[in-house]
Amino acid sequence: MRIFLIGLPLLFWFGAPCQVKKLDVETTIQNVTVFSSGARVERTASVNIPAGRAAISFAGLSNQLDQQTVQLMADAGITLLSVNTSKDFLTERKIEQQEQDFINKTNTLKDKIDLDQKQLDVCKNEEAMLVKNQAIGGQSGVKTVDLKDALEFQRQRLTELYEKELEIQKHLVTEEQDLLRNKAQLQEMSKKRDSINYIVTALIESKQSATVNFQLWYNVKDAGWYPTYDVRVNEITEPLSILMNANIFQRSGETWKNIPLQLSTGNPKDNATQPTLQPWMLGFYDPSVSLSGHGVQGEISGRITNEKGEPIPGSTVSIKGLGTAVQTDGNGYFKLRNMPADGILVITSVGYQTKEVRANSGYITILLTPRSDALEEVVVSGYSMEGKAAGVEIADKETRRKTESVQTISVATQYQPTAMVYQINDKYTLESDGKTTTISIKQFEVPATYEYYSVPKIDPTAFLNARIISWQDYDLQPGEISLYFEGTYLGKTYLDLASATDTLTLSLGKDNGIKISRKLIKEYSTKKFIGNNRTDSRQYETSIRNTKKVPVNINVVDQIPVSTNRDISVENVKSPEAQINKETGMINWVVGLRPGEEKKLSISYSVKYPKDQKLLLE
Repeated sequence: MRIFLIGLPLLFWFGAPCQVKKLDVETTIQNVTVFSSGARVERTASVNIPAGRAAISFAGLSNQLDQQTVQLMADAGITLLSVNTSKDFLTERKIEQQEQDFINKTNTLKDKIDLDQKQLDVCKNEEAMLVKNQAIGGQSGVKTVDLKDALEFQRQRLTELYEKELEIQKHLVTEEQDLLRNKAQLQEMSKKRDSINYIVTALIESKQSATVNFQLWYNVKDAGWYPTYDVRVNEITEPLSILMNANIFQRSGETWKNIPLQLSTGNPKDNATQPTLQPWMLGFYDPSVSLSGHGVQGEISGRITNEKGEPIPGSTVSIKGLGTAVQTDGNGYFKLRNMPADGILVITSVGYQTKEVRANSGYITILLTPRSDALEEVVVSGYSMEGKAAGVEIADKETRRKTESVQTISVATQYQPTAMVYQINDKYTLESDGKTTTISIKQFEVPATYEYYSVPKIDPTAFLNARIISWQDYDLQPGEISLYFEGTYLGKTYLDLASATDTLTLSLGKDNGIKISRKLIKEYSTKKFIGNNRTDSRQYETSIRNTKKVPVNINVVDQIPVSTNRDISVENVKSPEAQINKETGMINWVVGLRPGEEKKLSISYSVKYPKDQKLLLE
């Protein structure tokens, strides 16, 4: 017995170094790198660790954490034995005060609805009792005075009950509407997905007690950023003004509080495996499996947003009747090929009403309407406007141009082998609510060559294009563009760099300062019958007038028909000062116009074909 008692302390003494001490550590977010899809979070912690082995738990991490991306580093001579990542089912998510207020208000509304419903039941039961017990007097009858009093009582009481029921029903309608709005608001505020956070546990070993600084990195989902641009043209004799905006959002389940941000053009979700080219097996074309019958096909791209311009990732965009469908990326963009000329797009997304849009090839922005009206507003920061809208006032030599002053934050651009990183020096706080924070990160002026383009046969309007040489020097990224010309908002377009050549062309929209009209000169349109043939002649005149205060150059395009049948011939083609491509039938004029000048362009041709055939020449 003595040996056991003496040996017991010795057992504890020898076993003490083998015990694993458990330490719960709070970490602080120091930096966040936001990718086009996802983000990388850096946390730090200072821990007093004992000698021996210890299990350090870093709790309260994002519920959108990607376990495969966890990395842990320390600045002291310790041995890291293992790192384990798991879900923390025991710790509930901390509910913020604003959310708690909505929860309390929702519960109060539920109690009021229950109370009013019970009061309504009481009134209806009393009403049923009054109606059911209308027989009075028995076999002996009842006096007239008593009958009158009884009827008066029943009438008065039923009236009071009906008024009370109507009042309660009105209260119920209002309270139920308030309850629905509060539930929708709570759902919007609770976009942290779930209340189960992750916890990282590190098993370490140290020879001595020490204070160790840890760095913890991990990637989170449901976050990202996308660029947009404000492109402004004051005059076609001046450079192009470009303002680059970064739109950042996150629903990672954790608040990024007062931290510097890095914006990376990389995407961790991209496939890092190089492609392998497979053998190209050539076969005969089978028209039975083509999409003929659906008209001319092309490519359509665009962006799906809500009514506030925020992207809706994961939306399904399909071509009605064909079964072709794609999903929007994290920034709401999509691209569809083989789009029929008369095709209809069907857009569906969870929480939004299904929408059908008839669309042709090109770029389109589609707005979806939510099923709930409880939506958060966009938070705009790092962007200030001073003065009046950009524009030019031409009165006399003393008139000065009034332009807007845009202040952008300090941003350092870093170039990495596979991505570009914008280091934002200012600090920001981003809540996990999915709101879009817009930061103006860069403004610059780009020398551009301006030219007008018009196809009067289709649209008698002049479109202004800006041609940018060496656009690669400006670190542009694909994104949506808001266009402003002479202080007027023109609409949106998309900066597609994938299809750009050495010269980047931006369409700046229509310029109403150039008036264009195209008409058929009827006295020159004749029909002649010679032998078995018929000859139709046409002559068109296009008028172009420059009402602007500066000279302009415009490229005007028209066409003549091209015969694909030897029985049809196109003759007597006349178009002064134009370039004619006989193979395609395209006619092109390059016209210079001084301020206030007007020029007229003409085109005429004749078509000869068999008189017993019909030919569409309009």
